[in-house]
Amino acid sequence: MAVQAQLYSDNFGFPFCGSLDLIDNGCGAGASFGLGVHQLSHLQQLQQQQQQFQCLQNQKQRNHDLESMVFSQNMVSQVEIDQFIKLQNERLRLLLQEQRRQQLALMAKKMESRACVLLNQKDEEIAEANNKAMELQNLLGRLEMESQAWQRVAQENEAMVLSLNNRLEQLRKQASCRFNISVDDAESCCECVQEENNNTASQADRRKEHDEEERTNMVCKCCYRQGSCVLFLPCRHLCSCKDCSGFLDSCPVCKTAKKGSIEALVS
Repeated sequence: MAVQAQLYSDNFGFPFCGSLDLIDNGCGAGASFGLGVHQLSHLQQLQQQQQQFQCLQNQKQRNHDLESMVFSQNMVSQVEIDQFIKLQNERLRLLLQEQRRQQLALMAKKMESRACVLLNQKDEEIAEANNKAMELQNLLGRLEMESQAWQRVAQENEAMVLSLNNRLEQLRKQASCRFNISVDDAESCCECVQEENNNTASQADRRKEHDEEERTNMVCKCCYRQGSCVLFLPCRHLCSCKDCSGFLDSCPVCKTAKKGSIEALVS
């Protein structure tokens, strides 16, 4: 048994060359031949177990290598996916940025065109307002000139009316003086001869006719009933009463078109 244990311990995990040499050389005689066969089968089993263990280790190593390779491939794929996603995100960002820029440019263009239209309208309104202001200034200037001209005409008419009133007053005074003189002459000549009476009577008749003619000239030339108190312009004929002047478009004496009329203060 001691020899068998020694052989088992010495040949464990090693080739069977030592045992076979012992068998081939005839060592140990017949009794020990059975012990060598049993040890040989046991060693073969151990060798098979060792081979299976080695195969298992190789399989584990291959599995580990395969897992490492798969992990590496997964890592590479993940990096590629991350890079692709990053690239797509960058492209999307640039696309959105470009789209936003185009939208802003389009909005700015629309706003610019709208602003140009509004500015053109405002410019036209300002130009129209300036033209109206110039027209109003010109009209105001013309109205001021016309007002000054009418003021001059009114002043001239007032002066003319005053002159006519003075002339009428002088005529009345002259007529009154003549009438008084004729009466005084008639009274003083009562004792004169018949020829002087006749001469005085004829002179009185002539004066009376003259006064009648003057009174006839002072009568309205339209109705011949009321006295003339309206002066026609521009002919300056005193030939209408106040009632008839509103219906006359021309002077009843000279037929000149009436451009204006002034009421004379005749007492």
